Amino acid sequence: MDLRMLVPIFGILLVMIPVAGLTFGLTLRLAVKPFVETLARALRESGHVTNGPDLSEQILLLREEVEMLNQEVRHLKSVQDFDRTLLSGQGDVTG
Repeated sequence: MDLRMLVPIFGILLVMIPVAGLTFGLTLRLAVKPFVETLARALRESGHVTNGPDLSEQILLLREEVEMLNQEVRHLKSVQDFDRTLLSGQGDVTG
């Protein structure tokens, strides 16, 4: 194989690769865009996208739940410390 055979092949590829890339890109863009718009509209209409007071209400409830969990953890730590003190024998009352 000499270079004279490769020149037309590379010339064709030099033109065909960008054309194929543009064709694929435009086809993909035109095919996917309506699908994404339809999906976004369906999600908006179904109410899965929350805005406004519902979201702030959920945040408030989550904060209250986190505070309750923190209080429970503090209580469990104090009970655990009490149990540890009893089991170590430091809490014995001698008379």
